[in-house]
Amino acid sequence: MSTIEKLLTVQDIDIRIREIEQEMHDIPARQEQEQTRLNEHKQALEKAEEDLKLAQANVHKLELESESRHEKIGKLRQQQLELKTNKEFKAMEHEIAAIKEKISALEDEELVLMEQVELAKEDVKARSEALNEEATAVAADVAVLDERMGSLDGEIGDCRVRRDEAVVGIDNEWISYYDKVWARRKDGALVKLVGGVCGGCHMKLPPAVQNATKRKDEMVRCEWCGRLLYS
Repeated sequence: MSTIEKLLTVQDIDIRIREIEQEMHDIPARQEQEQTRLNEHKQALEKAEEDLKLAQANVHKLELESESRHEKIGKLRQQQLELKTNKEFKAMEHEIAAIKEKISALEDEELVLMEQVELAKEDVKARSEALNEEATAVAADVAVLDERMGSLDGEIGDCRVRRDEAVVGIDNEWISYYDKVWARRKDGALVKLVGGVCGGCHMKLPPAVQNATKRKDEMVRCEWCGRLLYS
């Protein structure tokens, strides 16, 4: 194999290593997205539970108000027994009627609130079921990502071993220059020259450069981007 062919093998391995490193870098973020998804369901359930508690508290408040007014009526009935005149009796009846009217309004309001309580209970149940389903799905997705991370970790180790083997026999000047270019050129350090045009920066190069690449016995660099060239 020529030095160019050996470097192309190294570059193929480096490309795969870079792909693996990028995927391994992305996996924690993807797992965090899964957790965010789950947290959104948890927050939705918490909000539904808060709404239910508020609705139940409002019902209880009306119940206490209604009970208080019933007690008030009971006291007024007792007081009626001690009244001396018909006028006082009628005045108290009028007061009792007003209280009963208020109790009736409270009961109507309570019915509306009790419907809200039932709806809130249904919402809590639905949110709880959705959370359980999401928790199962997220756990499965995270497990898959953990497994993928382990697989990638093993593969990148193998790739690095293969790379160490691939660079054996390559002149230090070539591999050193290749490594420098690879570090700053994310799309490749070794590119093909086609029709006198660099495959990396797509700039036109003189015919002498193309002739030099055909010989494959010297390091040919693009004068524009610095990439190594081959044909």
